[in-house]
Amino acid sequence: HNRMAAGGGIKSVIVLGASGGFGTLFSQVLAKDGIVVRGISRKGTPRADATFTDYLSADPCNPNEEVLERVRGASVIVSCVPPGPCIRALEALAPHMSKGAMFTDVLSVKSGICDAYISLKDKFPHVELVSTHPMFAPAAGWKGMNTAVITIRGGEISSEFTRLIESWGSQTIAMGSGQEHDTVTAAVQNATHSALISFGLCLGKIGYNAEMAARIATPPHKALIGIINRMANINEPDTYWDIQTDNPNSEEVWAKLEEAVGEVHAAVKARDREKFCEIISDFKPLLEKGKLEGHEPPAY
Repeated sequence: HNRMAAGGGIKSVIVLGASGGFGTLFSQVLAKDGIVVRGISRKGTPRADATFTDYLSADPCNPNEEVLERVRGASVIVSCVPPGPCIRALEALAPHMSKGAMFTDVLSVKSGICDAYISLKDKFPHVELVSTHPMFAPAAGWKGMNTAVITIRGGEISSEFTRLIESWGSQTIAMGSGQEHDTVTAAVQNATHSALISFGLCLGKIGYNAEMAARIATPPHKALIGIINRMANINEPDTYWDIQTDNPNSEEVWAKLEEAVGEVHAAVKARDREKFCEIISDFKPLLEKGKLEGHEPPAY
């Protein structure tokens, strides 16, 4: 393995799955930082707004010499492909990566990929392994967003990569394991999206008049409509789909959501005002430790 220049930092980044949203976003921010950013994707062409130094139409899971030549010179490989191809790409490319180079992914669900990294880390002791989760859709951009980082094997390059993410305006949050991440995201993503998607579906079923509702909308209604409108218009339903189908806690979340809807409905049906009010007041102790600065919408 050719050793990377000590302290030479991140000079060249390869993006796998370079034709998608996150691949495009990485090309934009890295190019702006003056870093060589090379796209590799089975799709023949990058998006029009991508800013790759160069772009290769090839399969990273079955790499040809052109792919390997790029891999040997890369400080970082960022995988923006699904879990199966991500692991296959790591196994195919890691033997050719420089000593101290880093492999990372942007997958939304972490238990499986982190387990794979742990099982492979002794096989590839020269490679830093980090699992990254930008907690936003690529169209939103990094500024003001959160990024979860799970380090399986850290080092100079992974520390520098974290600093880069922070320089783009994102806050990075270190998490201890894939399991911890998936337990927290079951609430932050699965429960949140499940409730929002069900709410939108419910509106359709009750004959929602968007024009009239907009004229008399309350603050909570405006807030929720704003969110489901963004979900529909950001046009990346696959992200929501992957979270629902891949998170190992997903089934439990759906069961609890159905249970919760049933309990609230039962209290209303039974005219049990005390129970209904208690359900709402119980949110206070549930939420008090997690004040989201600047996110206190009016309670009416």
